Amino acid sequence: MKVYFTSSTAELFKYRKYYYAIRDFLVDENHVLTCDWLKKTEDVIDSGNVELNNIKDIYKSCMTAIDEADVVIIEDTVSNFSTGHQITIALQKQKPVLVLWKGEKHRHFKKVFIHGIESDILEVSQYTLKNYKEIISVFINKYSNSQQRNRFHLVLNNLERNYLDWVQFNQGKSRTKIIRSGLNKIIDEDVEYRKYLGNTSPN
Repeated sequence: MKVYFTSSTAELFKYRKYYYAIRDFLVDENHVLTCDWLKKTEDVIDSGNVELNNIKDIYKSCMTAIDEADVVIIEDTVSNFSTGHQITIALQKQKPVLVLWKGEKHRHFKKVFIHGIESDILEVSQYTLKNYKEIISVFINKYSNSQQRNRFHLVLNNLERNYLDWVQFNQGKSRTKIIRSGLNKIIDEDVEYRKYLGNTSPN
């Protein structure tokens, strides 16, 4: 798969082992990084040679890399405007997004701003160096071949059809979106299926 992986550069050297662990795992699993930025960024920071034109070029390359990716993975332990903006752009472009936090990032709140985003293709996970491979594998396997569209004939009884009609008229949601949202909720809560995805080799 084509993967856009990024993080904040604000504390790059503090968290570099985590970023490289994720980056190297994706490469080892034969995924293509649409922007392999870590080493280049370290070199730029070391040189202290960051100018306005560099930033414009970096922004354009990031937007292109998101466009070209099948899925987006963002290590967001160090949150900032940059990562938040890229999450928003990726979701607007209908790219499945996995947001990773190292350990318990937000101890004082069970839910934070990102949890307010209503999206079936956004996942937020806390990880450690012991479980990050499984989390990433489950996410990637879930969206493998997700661009393929399959038509499915669904027979509904009157109660089910009336409910879909009611929600469409009163909440402005399409029948397809309601059904897909319900199915995605079942998928996310199915422990056995997550185990299956974790044991399936990514393409």
